[in-house]
Amino acid sequence: MARSTKVNTSLVIPTTPQFETRAKRPLFDGLWPGTNGRMWLWRSVPMGSVPDARNVENLLGVGAGLSKAYEGLAMLAGRGSHRAGVKSTYRDTHALLYNIPDTYRADPRSPIADYLNREQGDDPVLKRGLLFGVELRPTTGTGTIGSAIDSVMETAMYGGSPLSDYEKDHREVAGMLARAGFSVPTPAQMRLADSWWNYGLTKGVAVLPHDEHMHYFHSAAAARLAVSIDNLDCGKWPEDLGEHAVSFAAVEDFELEFRPATDPITHWVLPMLDNGARIISVRAKVEPQKVTRNELRGQQRRYRADLAELAQQNKADRAEIAEREQNLTSIEQLYANGEGPATLTNTSVIIGFSGVIDDIDKYAPPALQLSPMLNRQPTAWHETMVCSAVRANPLEHDLPQTTISFSGLPSLTQVGDADGALLGFTERDRQPGYLSPTAASTEDGLPICGVYAATGAGKTLLLQYLANQFHRLKHPQVIIDPKQKSDLSAVVTYAGGRTISLDDFTNQDGPLDPLRIFPSRADAITKASSMIERVNPYGDDRVKTYSTDLAYAIKWAVDNGAKATGQALQMAYEAKILTTEQVQPIFRYAEVYPMFRVTFAMSGDAEGLELSDGLTYVHVGDSAFELPNINASDGDRPEPTIRNSMNVIRMLIWGSLASLRGRGGVIHFDESWVMEKAASEDLDQVGRLARQWDVLPILYTQKPSGQLNIGLKGYISRALIGHIKDPVEARAALELFGLEDNRVALERITAERYDGTGSGLNWNSLQHLPHPEDPSRALRGSVFYYADLRSRFAAVEVRPSDEFIKMASSRPEDVARREREKEGSPIAA
Repeated sequence: MARSTKVNTSLVIPTTPQFETRAKRPLFDGLWPGTNGRMWLWRSVPMGSVPDARNVENLLGVGAGLSKAYEGLAMLAGRGSHRAGVKSTYRDTHALLYNIPDTYRADPRSPIADYLNREQGDDPVLKRGLLFGVELRPTTGTGTIGSAIDSVMETAMYGGSPLSDYEKDHREVAGMLARAGFSVPTPAQMRLADSWWNYGLTKGVAVLPHDEHMHYFHSAAAARLAVSIDNLDCGKWPEDLGEHAVSFAAVEDFELEFRPATDPITHWVLPMLDNGARIISVRAKVEPQKVTRNELRGQQRRYRADLAELAQQNKADRAEIAEREQNLTSIEQLYANGEGPATLTNTSVIIGFSGVIDDIDKYAPPALQLSPMLNRQPTAWHETMVCSAVRANPLEHDLPQTTISFSGLPSLTQVGDADGALLGFTERDRQPGYLSPTAASTEDGLPICGVYAATGAGKTLLLQYLANQFHRLKHPQVIIDPKQKSDLSAVVTYAGGRTISLDDFTNQDGPLDPLRIFPSRADAITKASSMIERVNPYGDDRVKTYSTDLAYAIKWAVDNGAKATGQALQMAYEAKILTTEQVQPIFRYAEVYPMFRVTFAMSGDAEGLELSDGLTYVHVGDSAFELPNINASDGDRPEPTIRNSMNVIRMLIWGSLASLRGRGGVIHFDESWVMEKAASEDLDQVGRLARQWDVLPILYTQKPSGQLNIGLKGYISRALIGHIKDPVEARAALELFGLEDNRVALERITAERYDGTGSGLNWNSLQHLPHPEDPSRALRGSVFYYADLRSRFAAVEVRPSDEFIKMASSRPEDVARREREKEGSPIAA
């Protein structure tokens, strides 16, 4: 009786290693071998924002790199115009977009990394990147007989092609991709692409395929438990089992027709990312334009014959036939003129969505149809892997490369500086946005940053959040707060800074005297004389008559040793350079108004304003300080108390700038409209000097039209625009950055917190959205549009920790609570 030759396949040991991925260990310069012995070259694609693009040029620029890459690869195909003859020379490409959820972790190089991780470490972020791979073609040796023999021998002994065989193609493809703007991927990017299904952690995980999705377990024990409960019905598993699912789908059909790349429908990747796509894999071969043109001619002849037959049989109306003829003619002309794009043939698009999705059609964006890839989930997963030879998708397409290049595949909303204080996270793609005190100076940018928002829109809170972080970053700062009854001292004390009231200044001998605070002698003399002219102690037009004499007298006195304005006038009077009529009103004015004495010193021995290396907060306190009416016309003549108050603010700004000079300092000026009304030329001078002095002025106001009207636009490089109810002011804020035609931004900036019914929250608004059951908690923080140094513009959610908000909030109940804490009274629950 013959012995059975049947083999128990479950006991067969593979003769080749079985890998959890389809790629071996990466080599150098983006070279990455597959487990099948093929070599790929990988590059990182630069990313930009499609939905937040400032203009058409920027929008098209996001996909321009991919387009150049595909066009360059098309030129590497063999000669010939017939597809059948040259198809074997087309390059295999793989565009792989990963979109992995994570929690925020600060850059460990940041001096405040530990603080940021404590404050924002639980905030969700996305790790998104786009890698582009090209399979390389080996050549036998380097061209010499000896190298060719060595290459053949090495191949025969070890299998695959030796690395030296890829040198020529590596150099050519790498150069072409560099010209497209691509760069060598970092190890972190390669790790994420090679283990995206496990959030960039270990590649080997326990998995369980179901008909329309895959389960990835966080431990082998969790996988065993799931199988023991029910290996077919995941609905029976406990929610805290320790697993996550991905549902793979393929693009079955593109129905984009001939829409321009500016049409939002062509950006089909964006809605899929919004719906939780974790991976988008696009595999394709690249065909030259001339081959496509030749193929189209043959197809069009057949297509026109079919149309003629349909017309004869009355199976198509004339309008439909005419439309199809017009489309064919357009395509013919495009390719005949040599303007047609390269074609991606055998294009396979696979998307992995987060979660278990029973009805994949609801995730299909407009103009696309999706197939759920039933019973092909494991192979779909393996097709997405880098360097993989697995092909799971029979739904292939021939597409113009523009369908992929301008789809939004390289889209990522990023904004802000490389480092600095953390503002928050981009609303769309959860990328951290930073503001650096020194970026404008080091990058030779315009020096001023503007913060524009209405009262109660989160502007003061934002000021404190930035100041707290800048202080921790060791940047000296001054906060100038001219509002009555405003008190930010809680955060200043928390950060370790000091608080100064204007009351403190009135008890000193002119700490803000121009002759004391200006390091430049010429500037000091000019500011001292202009100060007297603005305050106008005479109360009439005599100040203009005397202005030249006063300026000369101050200069003479400084040349003779004067170190304070009052001292200089006294010396000039005693030397009979000035008359009693000229100086007596000034000295009497100084006796009557203590606020003027803050800027008018009599003794040359007293010290001027000195700032520490930390944070200094200057507020009004109980002083006789009075702001002008925000709606007052420029022709109005303010009262002496208002003129004195504006003079103090003016000198406080200059004194602060002088003290911060050359130290990477920051000056925060709340209610900056005050200076815009009182001394616009001073702000112009600040704009010219701030970068040179390495100081960042941040101007906070609810009236951006003031800065626009006085010509400050030429000095503002960055801005944060929050809720502004007045559409005129909202448009002015956008106009400062050439964005006045951005209707979406204008609508959001002016949108109210609640919808039209007054009961439901309006998520389109930039205002913070309180929890309906507990107003002290926020469902979403305040949102600010951030215009950065690189001309990017995106919405950022600003949401400090709950502890910080309680300490910094200007809500009446929070202010009252802090007052009770100061007095040691029990705090009501």
